[in-house]
Amino acid sequence: MDSLSLADRMKQYEQATRHTLPARTYTILRVDGRAFHSFLRHADRPFDGAVMAAMDATAAALCADISGAVFAYTQSDEISVLITDFGSAGTQQWFGGVVQKIASVSASVATMAFNAEYGHHYDGATATFDARVFTLPTPTEVANYFVWRQRDAIRNAISMAARAEFSHRELHQVSTATARALLLERGIHFDTYPAGARHGRLCTRTTREEDVTYTDRRTGTERTIRAARSRWETGPAPLFTADPDGPLIESIPAPGPRAA
Repeated sequence: MDSLSLADRMKQYEQATRHTLPARTYTILRVDGRAFHSFLRHADRPFDGAVMAAMDATAAALCADISGAVFAYTQSDEISVLITDFGSAGTQQWFGGVVQKIASVSASVATMAFNAEYGHHYDGATATFDARVFTLPTPTEVANYFVWRQRDAIRNAISMAARAEFSHRELHQVSTATARALLLERGIHFDTYPAGARHGRLCTRTTREEDVTYTDRRTGTERTIRAARSRWETGPAPLFTADPDGPLIESIPAPGPRAA
């Protein structure tokens, strides 16, 4: 019996845990800040504008890097990106659908983007992210996923607002509805906080015409023209529903052509 070379044997070990996502499905990538409750202990309460801006920049960086990104939803210290690979029959998955590569690269992109934008380092520590990736079968289930994450966002936001005003003892075993009522008793209307803090933010691709200045290589003269520019921009998320006629479902691409 022929024996395997050392290289072939090592590759067999690698292949045993090499998992790939099924093609032509809806993919969800979620990155989460690692131990952010400790890292951001110096942040403003209840909502820190610099942290939110850094998370928005991170979402834009992920969408710009990920082939097939549709949009990203950001809340608290997490970002969920919807990815598809059915733009055309020949569209390929990001990193061939290899789970380890998708998760590791996206966590690296998020870590670099957040730290570059946030710029604050406490006790020599920097922010880090972890990532997970999985698939969903239908547009309705994709919508349900984002409804679920937004419900979590609203609960988190109410909790953060309450913790900024009340002690841990005062909030022990207090429901979200009661926490909101307690805030109101103190004259704090939860609905007056920024919508992006309450409902999360949505990062989408926008295209607009802009003035572009360049130097003509032949003449060396500077010229300005109008050109279409595409970029990822973030704004407050609307309230999500899984309504078949709702804006969330309409923003989710229909299943595209399958490869022949």
